[in-house]
Amino acid sequence: MIMIRKSLIIVLLSIFLAGMPALLFAQSPQENDRQAVVALLKEQNRQLSGDLRHIRREIAALRAQLEEPGLRDIFAGIGYIFGLFGVAAFVAARRKE
Repeated sequence: MIMIRKSLIIVLLSIFLAGMPALLFAQSPQENDRQAVVALLKEQNRQLSGDLRHIRREIAALRAQLEEPGLRDIFAGIGYIFGLFGVAAFVAARRKE
């Protein structure tokens, strides 16, 4: 009984797979459809190129912005200077004693 089910499933599956290429060839696009697809692809390519150009500009602007010192860098420099003056004042106070 199990062998019959397996063989039936194999036969049905092979019939289905044998008929599949015929369905694919039956639905081949016409020349008009090909031209429409090519036109659509060209339009999408143009839009993607524009988007990539915009993204590249944004990345370049971000890189330029990162190269400039920010508020955090300025305060870090001021703190470094105050720290050096504090060490110098500490050493000067120790020498007087």
